[in-house]
Amino acid sequence: MSKFVVIAADDEPFQPKRGRPNAHQAAAIERTIREAAAQVFLSEGYERASMEMIAAQAGVPKSTLYKRFPEKRALLRAVLGGQVAAWCEIDRSHTAADDLEQRLKHLATDMLRHATKPQVQTFWTLVSTAWSGPDEAEQRHEAIGYSKMIAGLEREICELGPGSGISARNPRRVATVLMTMLCGWIEHVAPTADRPEEEARRFAHAAVDMLIRGAAAW
Repeated sequence: MSKFVVIAADDEPFQPKRGRPNAHQAAAIERTIREAAAQVFLSEGYERASMEMIAAQAGVPKSTLYKRFPEKRALLRAVLGGQVAAWCEIDRSHTAADDLEQRLKHLATDMLRHATKPQVQTFWTLVSTAWSGPDEAEQRHEAIGYSKMIAGLEREICELGPGSGISARNPRRVATVLMTMLCGWIEHVAPTADRPEEEARRFAHAAVDMLIRGAAAW
């Protein structure tokens, strides 16, 4: 298996050195491990991937890997950290600045379309496998950024709702209802959708219509 090389901030490839690493080297080592782990998780799946395999792919001793990540789920969570930041990114450039309905439709569509990408689907499966227990829902939600996405939707509802004539008594609950509908589509519909991006847009718009208009949107 080939070594996974990460380019450090000074554009010099990271090379392991003897002795205690400085802060710059430590950051480069961690990037190397995270990117190697992502490659192994995506190619092998969660159950087949091993810490030994990831250490070999990163070109670091197993002791170095375990010092930073004591077990495989902690490493998967670190890998997902960067992914979650991208999933939770809110792009306001394509929507009306003060229109809550259009903003929610735009954000919901972006979430669903992003979730149809093969790599994201694979990460979703990795999370479901790593935290598969009935009492591990909170850990699954944390790993995929579920709470962060709800918080983003809640913020939009609070900021834009009054100007759109909507004052939610419990904006967190409203955001959770919308996010639950979207996650249901991601889990049950996206994997078999014929035209996933178009179906994502249609479902996202229908979900927001039902959220805002209730039975009138049926």
